[in-house]
Amino acid sequence: MAITLYTAATPNAYKASVTLEEMALPYTVVKVDLLHGEQKSPDYLRINPNGRVPAIVDDGFPVFESGAILIYLAEKTGLLMPSEVKARSQVIQWLMFQMSGIGPMMGQANVFFRY
Repeated sequence: MAITLYTAATPNAYKASVTLEEMALPYTVVKVDLLHGEQKSPDYLRINPNGRVPAIVDDGFPVFESGAILIYLAEKTGLLMPSEVKARSQVIQWLMFQMSGIGPMMGQANVFFRY
């Protein structure tokens, strides 16, 4: 069964779609209209209780938060995540750096330039 990606034009959502493309995984896209509050609808909150994008549903299993999605897809496929503990740690370190350091600034810039 294909993965469903719930997405919008945000930096975090792009991470999920780029990863799905790089892994050549089949997926369908559901665009979430942030301006009309679709991310806060009861249906979407069942997928992502934080009411943010991105989220994926893989065979009925929801995964939310961009970093969690990337790790989930890497572990599911065996791609882009080394199995050796030190190399794996380096990948996770850089992912956490992006998510906690660079990511928030990208999100703020997106709001100022887009909305």
